[in-house]
Amino acid sequence: MRGSNEREQDGGGLAVRVLTDIAGMEAIADEWRALERRCDGGLSFFQSYLWCRAWAECFAGGSGTPRPFVATVRAGDRLVAVWPLMVGGLRGALRRIETLGGTHSQYSTLILDPEFAGRTAAIADGLLSSLTASGGFDVALFEAVPDGSALAAMLSRAAPAATVRNAASLLDLTGFSSSDAYLAGLGKLQRRNRNRRRNHLARHGDLRFSVLWPDEPAFAPTVRQALTMKRRWLAETGRLGIGLSQPGFAGFLAGLQGDRGRREGACLFVLETGERIAAIELGFLHAGHYYCYLGAFDWDLRDASPGKVQMEMTVCWLIDNGVSTYDLLANPTAYKDSWSNRIVGLGTYTIAHTWRGRLYARGWLPTLRPALKRAAEAVSYRLRRLAAFGQGLGCLMLVA
Repeated sequence: MRGSNEREQDGGGLAVRVLTDIAGMEAIADEWRALERRCDGGLSFFQSYLWCRAWAECFAGGSGTPRPFVATVRAGDRLVAVWPLMVGGLRGALRRIETLGGTHSQYSTLILDPEFAGRTAAIADGLLSSLTASGGFDVALFEAVPDGSALAAMLSRAAPAATVRNAASLLDLTGFSSSDAYLAGLGKLQRRNRNRRRNHLARHGDLRFSVLWPDEPAFAPTVRQALTMKRRWLAETGRLGIGLSQPGFAGFLAGLQGDRGRREGACLFVLETGERIAAIELGFLHAGHYYCYLGAFDWDLRDASPGKVQMEMTVCWLIDNGVSTYDLLANPTAYKDSWSNRIVGLGTYTIAHTWRGRLYARGWLPTLRPALKRAAEAVSYRLRRLAAFGQGLGCLMLVA
Protein backbone atom coordinates (compact mmCIF):
# COMPACT_ATOMS: atom_id res chain seq x y z
CA MET A 1 0.00 0.00 0.00
CA ARG A 2 1.80 3.17 -1.15
CA GLY A 3 -0.69 5.94 -0.41
CA SER A 4 -3.99 7.32 -1.56
CA ASN A 5 -5.61 6.95 -4.94
CA GLU A 6 -3.14 4.40 -6.15
CA ARG A 7 -5.36 2.24 -8.35
CA GLU A 8 -7.88 3.06 -10.99
CA GLN A 9 -9.70 1.00 -13.52
CA ASP A 10 -12.54 1.67 -15.90
CA GLY A 11 -15.72 -0.37 -15.90
CA GLY A 12 -18.17 0.90 -18.47
CA GLY A 13 -17.66 4.55 -17.66
CA LEU A 14 -17.22 3.88 -13.94
CA ALA A 15 -13.81 4.63 -12.43
CA VAL A 16 -12.80 2.68 -9.32
CA ARG A 17 -10.20 4.22 -7.03
CA VAL A 18 -8.86 2.97 -3.70
CA LEU A 19 -7.86 5.39 -0.93
CA THR A 20 -5.23 3.98 1.40
CA ASP A 21 -4.61 6.76 3.91
CA ILE A 22 -6.45 9.40 5.92
CA ALA A 23 -5.34 12.18 3.58
CA GLY A 24 -7.16 10.48 0.73
CA MET A 25 -10.31 10.19 2.84
CA GLU A 26 -10.13 13.85 3.81
CA ALA A 27 -9.76 14.87 0.17
CA ILE A 28 -13.24 13.53 -0.64
CA ALA A 29 -14.91 14.50 2.66
CA ASP A 30 -17.44 16.90 1.14
CA GLU A 31 -18.34 14.49 -1.67
CA TRP A 32 -18.64 11.61 0.80
CA ARG A 33 -21.06 13.58 2.97
CA ALA A 34 -23.03 14.72 -0.09
CA LEU A 35 -23.37 11.09 -1.20
CA GLU A 36 -24.70 10.17 2.25
CA ARG A 37 -27.34 12.89 1.96
CA ARG A 38 -28.48 11.52 -1.40
CA CYS A 39 -29.02 8.10 0.16
CA ASP A 40 -31.78 7.06 2.54
CA GLY A 41 -29.52 5.78 5.29
CA GLY A 42 -29.66 2.05 4.72
CA LEU A 43 -28.01 1.09 8.04
CA SER A 44 -24.93 2.94 6.83
CA PHE A 45 -23.84 5.08 9.80
CA PHE A 46 -20.73 2.96 10.28
CA GLN A 47 -19.77 3.74 6.69
CA SER A 48 -20.33 7.49 7.17
CA TYR A 49 -17.46 9.94 6.89
CA LEU A 50 -18.03 11.01 10.50
CA TRP A 51 -17.43 7.49 11.84
CA CYS A 52 -14.76 6.33 9.38
CA ARG A 53 -12.56 9.43 9.58
CA ALA A 54 -12.65 9.45 13.40
CA TRP A 55 -11.94 5.72 13.66
CA ALA A 56 -9.07 5.81 11.18
CA GLU A 57 -7.46 8.75 12.97
CA CYS A 58 -7.59 6.91 16.29
CA PHE A 59 -6.79 3.32 15.33
CA ALA A 60 -5.36 3.10 11.80
CA GLY A 61 -2.25 4.05 9.89
CA GLY A 62 0.42 3.52 12.54
CA SER A 63 3.00 0.76 12.67
CA GLY A 64 1.30 -2.58 13.28
CA THR A 65 -2.20 -1.09 12.95
CA PRO A 66 -4.79 -1.52 10.18
CA ARG A 67 -4.55 0.66 7.08
CA PRO A 68 -7.52 2.23 5.30
CA PHE A 69 -8.67 0.61 2.09
CA VAL A 70 -11.59 2.79 1.00
CA ALA A 71 -12.89 1.75 -2.42
CA THR A 72 -14.71 4.51 -4.32
CA VAL A 73 -16.59 4.61 -7.61
CA ARG A 74 -17.04 7.65 -9.83
CA ALA A 75 -19.18 8.29 -12.85
CA GLY A 76 -17.37 11.17 -14.48
CA ASP A 77 -16.77 13.74 -11.73
CA ARG A 78 -19.53 12.37 -9.52
CA LEU A 79 -18.84 10.11 -6.53
CA VAL A 80 -21.47 7.36 -6.68
CA ALA A 81 -20.23 4.71 -4.22
CA VAL A 82 -18.01 4.44 -1.14
CA TRP A 83 -17.01 1.11 0.42
CA PRO A 84 -14.89 1.73 3.55
CA LEU A 85 -12.57 -1.18 4.28
CA MET A 86 -9.21 -1.71 5.95
CA VAL A 87 -6.25 -4.07 5.68
CA GLY A 88 -4.99 -5.65 8.89
CA GLY A 89 -2.60 -8.33 10.10
CA LEU A 90 1.15 -8.43 10.60
CA ARG A 91 3.66 -9.70 8.05
CA GLY A 92 3.82 -13.49 8.31
CA ALA A 93 0.41 -13.66 10.02
CA LEU A 94 -3.08 -13.84 8.56
CA ARG A 95 -3.70 -10.74 6.42
CA ARG A 96 -7.34 -9.60 6.27
CA ILE A 97 -9.37 -7.06 4.41
CA GLU A 98 -12.47 -6.19 6.41
CA THR A 99 -14.94 -3.43 7.20
CA LEU A 100 -13.25 -0.26 8.40
CA GLY A 101 -13.73 -0.15 12.16
CA GLY A 102 -13.63 -3.92 12.68
CA THR A 103 -15.49 -5.02 15.79
CA HIS A 104 -16.41 -1.42 16.62
CA SER A 105 -18.49 -1.10 13.41
CA GLN A 106 -21.83 -2.80 13.87
CA TYR A 107 -22.96 -3.10 10.24
CA SER A 108 -21.08 -3.73 7.03
CA THR A 109 -22.59 -1.91 4.06
CA LEU A 110 -21.59 0.35 1.21
CA ILE A 111 -22.97 3.77 0.37
CA LEU A 112 -24.46 3.73 -3.13
CA ASP A 113 -26.07 6.61 -4.99
CA PRO A 114 -29.74 5.57 -5.52
CA GLU A 115 -29.62 6.92 -9.07
CA PHE A 116 -27.06 4.23 -9.89
CA ALA A 117 -28.90 1.31 -8.33
CA GLY A 118 -29.58 -0.02 -11.83
CA ARG A 119 -25.85 -0.34 -12.43
CA THR A 120 -25.15 -2.44 -9.36
CA ALA A 121 -23.61 -5.28 -11.38
CA ALA A 122 -21.03 -3.02 -13.06
CA ILE A 123 -20.24 -1.31 -9.77
CA ALA A 124 -19.89 -4.69 -8.05
CA ASP A 125 -17.49 -5.94 -10.73
CA GLY A 126 -15.34 -2.83 -10.34
CA LEU A 127 -15.26 -2.95 -6.55
CA LEU A 128 -14.57 -6.68 -6.37
CA SER A 129 -11.82 -6.28 -8.95
CA SER A 130 -10.23 -3.67 -6.69
CA LEU A 131 -9.96 -6.32 -3.98
CA THR A 132 -8.38 -8.84 -6.32
CA ALA A 133 -5.94 -6.27 -7.70
CA SER A 134 -4.81 -5.29 -4.21
CA GLY A 135 -3.26 -8.70 -3.51
CA GLY A 136 -1.30 -9.24 -0.33
CA PHE A 137 -4.15 -10.61 1.77
CA ASP A 138 -5.33 -14.05 2.78
CA VAL A 139 -9.02 -13.43 3.32
CA ALA A 140 -11.58 -10.67 2.89
CA LEU A 141 -14.13 -10.75 5.72
CA PHE A 142 -17.48 -8.95 5.74
CA GLU A 143 -19.53 -9.46 8.89
CA ALA A 144 -23.02 -8.14 9.73
CA VAL A 145 -24.03 -7.49 6.12
CA PRO A 146 -27.79 -6.69 6.14
CA ASP A 147 -29.95 -9.04 4.07
CA GLY A 148 -31.31 -7.33 0.98
CA SER A 149 -28.66 -4.61 1.01
CA ALA A 150 -26.64 -3.56 -2.02
CA LEU A 151 -23.53 -5.07 -0.44
CA ALA A 152 -25.25 -8.43 0.16
CA ALA A 153 -26.30 -8.52 -3.50
CA MET A 154 -22.78 -7.60 -4.58
CA LEU A 155 -20.98 -10.12 -2.39
CA SER A 156 -23.32 -12.95 -3.32
CA ARG A 157 -21.84 -12.72 -6.83
CA ALA A 158 -18.40 -13.69 -5.58
CA ALA A 159 -18.61 -15.01 -2.03
CA PRO A 160 -21.15 -17.51 -0.74
CA ALA A 161 -22.47 -16.62 2.71
CA ALA A 162 -20.68 -18.43 5.51
CA THR A 163 -22.53 -20.51 8.06
CA VAL A 164 -22.41 -17.54 10.44
CA ARG A 165 -25.79 -15.82 10.70
CA ASN A 166 -26.98 -13.07 12.97
CA ALA A 167 -29.86 -10.59 13.24
CA ALA A 168 -30.48 -7.04 14.37
CA SER A 169 -33.45 -6.00 16.51
CA LEU A 170 -35.21 -2.74 15.60
CA LEU A 171 -38.21 -0.82 16.89
CA ASP A 172 -40.08 0.90 14.04
CA LEU A 173 -41.26 4.23 15.45
CA THR A 174 -43.16 5.46 12.40
CA GLY A 175 -46.43 3.99 13.63
CA PHE A 176 -46.55 6.25 16.70
CA SER A 177 -47.81 9.80 16.32
CA SER A 178 -46.35 10.81 19.69
CA SER A 179 -44.70 9.38 22.76
CA ASP A 180 -48.09 9.41 24.50
CA ALA A 181 -49.48 7.26 21.68
CA TYR A 182 -46.55 4.86 22.09
CA LEU A 183 -47.10 4.52 25.84
CA ALA A 184 -50.85 4.16 25.41
CA GLY A 185 -50.28 1.29 22.98
CA LEU A 186 -48.38 -0.81 25.48
CA GLY A 187 -50.10 -3.81 26.99
CA LYS A 188 -51.55 -3.59 30.47
CA LEU A 189 -48.79 -5.77 31.96
CA GLN A 190 -46.08 -3.74 30.19
CA ARG A 191 -47.45 -0.46 31.53
CA ARG A 192 -47.67 -1.89 35.04
CA ASN A 193 -44.09 -3.19 34.94
CA ARG A 194 -42.70 0.08 33.56
CA ASN A 195 -44.55 2.17 36.16
CA ARG A 196 -43.27 -0.14 38.88
CA ARG A 197 -39.68 0.30 37.68
CA ARG A 198 -39.97 4.09 37.64
CA ASN A 199 -41.46 4.18 41.11
CA HIS A 200 -38.80 1.83 42.45
CA LEU A 201 -35.99 3.89 40.96
CA ALA A 202 -37.54 7.17 42.16
CA ARG A 203 -37.07 6.00 45.74
CA HIS A 204 -33.40 6.87 45.31
CA GLY A 205 -34.23 10.46 44.29
CA ASP A 206 -36.15 12.49 41.74
CA LEU A 207 -35.73 11.20 38.17
CA ARG A 208 -34.20 13.55 35.59
CA PHE A 209 -33.73 12.70 31.92
CA SER A 210 -31.48 14.73 29.63
CA VAL A 211 -29.71 14.60 26.26
CA LEU A 212 -26.04 15.55 25.96
CA TRP A 213 -24.30 16.54 22.72
CA PRO A 214 -20.55 16.57 21.97
CA ASP A 215 -20.30 20.37 22.21
CA GLU A 216 -21.25 20.24 25.90
CA PRO A 217 -18.47 19.99 28.52
CA ALA A 218 -20.19 17.09 30.28
CA PHE A 219 -20.27 14.90 27.16
CA ALA A 220 -16.74 13.47 27.25
CA PRO A 221 -16.61 12.65 31.00
CA THR A 222 -20.09 11.11 30.81
CA VAL A 223 -18.98 8.87 27.92
CA ARG A 224 -16.07 7.69 30.06
CA GLN A 225 -18.41 7.06 32.97
CA ALA A 226 -20.64 4.97 30.70
CA LEU A 227 -17.67 2.81 29.71
CA THR A 228 -16.71 2.34 33.36
CA MET A 229 -20.27 1.22 34.13
CA LYS A 230 -20.31 -1.11 31.12
CA ARG A 231 -17.01 -2.71 32.03
CA ARG A 232 -18.25 -3.40 35.54
CA TRP A 233 -21.37 -5.04 34.10
CA LEU A 234 -19.16 -7.23 31.89
CA ALA A 235 -17.08 -8.26 34.89
CA GLU A 236 -20.10 -8.93 37.11
CA THR A 237 -21.87 -11.04 34.48
CA GLY A 238 -18.83 -12.91 33.18
CA ARG A 239 -19.02 -11.56 29.63
CA LEU A 240 -16.32 -10.60 27.18
CA GLY A 241 -15.90 -7.11 25.75
CA ILE A 242 -12.86 -7.14 23.48
CA GLY A 243 -13.76 -3.98 21.60
CA LEU A 244 -14.52 -2.10 24.82
CA SER A 245 -11.09 -2.88 26.25
CA GLN A 246 -9.09 -1.65 23.24
CA PRO A 247 -6.69 1.16 24.21
CA GLY A 248 -7.97 4.53 23.04
CA PHE A 249 -11.58 3.46 22.70
CA ALA A 250 -12.86 5.84 25.38
CA GLY A 251 -11.09 8.77 23.76
CA PHE A 252 -12.43 7.79 20.36
CA LEU A 253 -16.05 7.74 21.55
CA ALA A 254 -15.64 10.92 23.57
CA GLY A 255 -14.26 12.70 20.51
CA LEU A 256 -17.05 11.80 18.07
CA GLN A 257 -19.01 14.67 16.57
CA GLY A 258 -22.73 15.35 16.81
CA ASP A 259 -25.07 18.14 15.75
CA ARG A 260 -27.93 19.08 18.05
CA GLY A 261 -29.66 21.27 15.46
CA ARG A 262 -29.65 18.69 12.67
CA ARG A 263 -30.19 15.74 15.03
CA GLU A 264 -27.13 13.99 13.56
CA GLY A 265 -24.15 12.12 14.96
CA ALA A 266 -23.27 11.15 18.51
CA CYS A 267 -25.49 11.89 21.49
CA LEU A 268 -25.93 10.70 25.07
CA PHE A 269 -29.18 9.94 26.88
CA VAL A 270 -28.70 10.29 30.62
CA LEU A 271 -31.02 9.29 33.45
CA GLU A 272 -30.29 10.60 36.94
CA THR A 273 -31.90 9.75 40.24
CA GLY A 274 -31.19 12.28 42.93
CA GLU A 275 -27.55 13.30 42.60
CA ARG A 276 -26.29 10.14 40.88
CA ILE A 277 -26.34 8.94 37.28
CA ALA A 278 -28.44 5.79 37.08
CA ALA A 279 -28.12 4.95 33.36
CA ILE A 280 -26.43 6.24 30.23
CA GLU A 281 -26.96 5.38 26.58
CA LEU A 282 -24.56 6.41 23.82
CA GLY A 283 -26.08 6.38 20.37
CA PHE A 284 -25.81 7.78 16.87
CA LEU A 285 -28.42 9.57 14.81
CA HIS A 286 -28.09 9.25 11.04
CA ALA A 287 -30.68 9.89 8.34
CA GLY A 288 -33.55 9.61 10.83
CA HIS A 289 -32.25 6.30 12.19
CA TYR A 290 -30.99 5.92 15.77
CA TYR A 291 -28.30 3.35 16.60
CA CYS A 292 -28.25 2.30 20.27
CA TYR A 293 -24.50 1.73 20.50
CA LEU A 294 -23.71 1.41 24.19
CA GLY A 295 -26.03 1.19 27.16
CA ALA A 296 -24.79 1.19 30.75
CA PHE A 297 -26.21 1.55 34.24
CA ASP A 298 -25.17 1.82 37.85
CA TRP A 299 -24.70 -1.79 38.94
CA ASP A 300 -25.64 -0.94 42.51
CA LEU A 301 -29.11 0.12 41.28
CA ARG A 302 -29.66 -2.97 39.16
CA ASP A 303 -32.69 -4.17 41.14
CA ALA A 304 -34.54 -1.03 40.03
CA SER A 305 -33.80 -1.67 36.31
CA PRO A 306 -32.47 1.84 35.56
CA GLY A 307 -31.41 0.85 32.05
CA LYS A 308 -34.97 -0.09 31.08
CA VAL A 309 -36.37 3.15 32.53
CA GLN A 310 -33.82 5.13 30.53
CA MET A 311 -34.60 3.17 27.35
CA GLU A 312 -38.30 4.02 27.61
CA MET A 313 -37.50 7.72 28.04
CA THR A 314 -35.10 7.57 25.10
CA VAL A 315 -37.69 5.96 22.83
CA CYS A 316 -40.20 8.65 23.78
CA TRP A 317 -37.68 11.40 22.99
CA LEU A 318 -36.90 9.83 19.61
CA ILE A 319 -40.59 9.62 18.67
CA ASP A 320 -41.23 13.24 19.64
CA ASN A 321 -38.20 14.34 17.61
CA GLY A 322 -39.23 12.59 14.41
CA VAL A 323 -36.77 9.69 14.45
CA SER A 324 -38.02 6.66 12.52
CA THR A 325 -36.11 3.74 14.06
CA TYR A 326 -34.66 2.67 17.40
CA ASP A 327 -31.97 0.18 16.44
CA LEU A 328 -30.75 -2.25 19.12
CA LEU A 329 -28.15 -3.67 16.73
CA ALA A 330 -27.04 -7.29 16.36
CA ASN A 331 -27.08 -10.34 18.64
CA PRO A 332 -30.75 -10.86 19.58
CA THR A 333 -31.61 -11.38 23.24
CA ALA A 334 -34.83 -11.70 25.18
CA TYR A 335 -34.68 -8.11 26.37
CA LYS A 336 -34.09 -6.84 22.81
CA ASP A 337 -37.07 -8.87 21.62
CA SER A 338 -39.26 -7.15 24.21
CA TRP A 339 -38.29 -3.72 22.83
CA SER A 340 -38.39 -4.41 19.09
CA ASN A 341 -41.00 -5.08 16.42
CA ARG A 342 -38.75 -5.75 13.44
CA ILE A 343 -35.79 -8.01 12.66
CA VAL A 344 -33.12 -7.57 9.98
CA GLY A 345 -31.09 -10.66 9.07
CA LEU A 346 -27.32 -10.31 8.89
CA GLY A 347 -24.89 -12.49 6.97
CA THR A 348 -21.14 -13.05 6.98
CA TYR A 349 -19.30 -13.27 3.66
CA THR A 350 -15.70 -14.26 3.00
CA ILE A 351 -13.41 -14.25 -0.03
CA ALA A 352 -10.38 -16.48 0.59
CA HIS A 353 -7.23 -16.05 -1.51
CA THR A 354 -4.81 -18.45 0.22
CA TRP A 355 -4.93 -21.72 2.11
CA ARG A 356 -4.67 -19.77 5.36
CA GLY A 357 -7.62 -17.68 4.28
CA ARG A 358 -9.67 -20.77 3.46
CA LEU A 359 -8.81 -22.32 6.82
CA TYR A 360 -9.93 -19.14 8.55
CA ALA A 361 -13.15 -18.83 6.53
CA ARG A 362 -14.22 -22.47 6.73
CA GLY A 363 -12.86 -23.58 10.08
CA TRP A 364 -12.10 -20.77 12.49
CA LEU A 365 -14.90 -18.34 11.64
CA PRO A 366 -18.01 -20.58 11.69
CA THR A 367 -16.87 -23.22 14.21
CA LEU A 368 -13.81 -22.63 16.36
CA ARG A 369 -14.26 -18.93 17.14
CA PRO A 370 -17.85 -19.27 18.46
CA ALA A 371 -16.90 -22.38 20.48
CA LEU A 372 -13.93 -20.63 22.10
CA LYS A 373 -16.03 -17.55 22.88
CA ARG A 374 -18.66 -19.69 24.61
CA ALA A 375 -15.97 -21.54 26.56
CA ALA A 376 -14.28 -18.30 27.65
CA GLU A 377 -17.58 -16.81 28.82
CA ALA A 378 -18.42 -20.00 30.71
CA VAL A 379 -15.04 -19.98 32.46
CA SER A 380 -15.37 -16.28 33.28
CA TYR A 381 -18.82 -16.88 34.76
CA ARG A 382 -17.63 -19.82 36.87
CA LEU A 383 -14.65 -17.84 38.16
CA ARG A 384 -16.93 -14.97 39.10
CA ARG A 385 -19.28 -17.34 40.94
CA LEU A 386 -16.32 -18.96 42.68
CA ALA A 387 -15.03 -15.54 43.76
CA ALA A 388 -18.47 -14.65 45.12
CA PHE A 389 -18.60 -17.97 46.99
CA GLY A 390 -15.13 -17.29 48.43
CA GLN A 391 -16.17 -13.84 49.60
CA GLY A 392 -19.27 -15.28 51.25
CA LEU A 393 -17.26 -18.02 52.95
CA GLY A 394 -14.78 -15.45 54.22
CA CYS A 395 -17.58 -13.40 55.74
CA LEU A 396 -18.97 -16.47 57.51
CA MET A 397 -15.54 -17.24 58.94
CA LEU A 398 -15.21 -13.67 60.24
CA VAL A 399 -18.63 -13.88 61.87
CA ALA A 400 -17.78 -17.22 63.46
